[in-house]
Amino acid sequence: MARYEGIDIPPSYDSDEIWTYELGTKHRLFGGKLILDASVYRNEWLKVQSYTFVPGTTLAAVTNSGHVQGWGVDLSAMARLARDLTLTATYGWNNLKFDEATVDKAVGDPVDGAVRESWSASLDYRPALTADITGIFRIDYQHAGPSQITLRSFNVPEVIPRPGRDLINLRVGAGIGAVEVALFATNLFNEDAPNLIGPLGTISENIEQRPRVIGISANVKF
Repeated sequence: MARYEGIDIPPSYDSDEIWTYELGTKHRLFGGKLILDASVYRNEWLKVQSYTFVPGTTLAAVTNSGHVQGWGVDLSAMARLARDLTLTATYGWNNLKFDEATVDKAVGDPVDGAVRESWSASLDYRPALTADITGIFRIDYQHAGPSQITLRSFNVPEVIPRPGRDLINLRVGAGIGAVEVALFATNLFNEDAPNLIGPLGTISENIEQRPRVIGISANVKF
């Protein structure tokens, strides 16, 4: 066991453990045209692996510390409004938080990077344009709420925020038999909320969101 300025750094660390208790239900309605999924769960996370900055260096040591628990909810729905039109939506919520203080966490702190709320929606439309050609139009929307990284020790900010983000992806093309060709755009509106706000440790600046990407894809089904 090494000791740096009152902080014990063990020579190794153990695997963490997580117990999840879940209750859910799934329903197919209107001949399978509407599918509903819902679940509620509780997580008990033991021996959580934490990164601890070694005083006087830029190194981070992994230690086992703390206990996390909390509830969560997952909901999803898929509706086939027509033979060639499908809508889907999801929603997730959790309140995972530390209930034991650690070197860098206080009681009540959320899990690093854990998003409290998220949701998504998509529309997939594949009309028959001719006897051999099928149109492809798909749009996806994803929302992730804000989160944070908490380091209540050493000479770093106590809370490093991670802002929420909204991403939209688009895909337009056509399928001819087993071949599909499409124009796609990821992060269509060029969402620029950073994944992480720096500086943090050896990270000197923000870790940015991947910018808009536009391209053409082709694939063949065998």
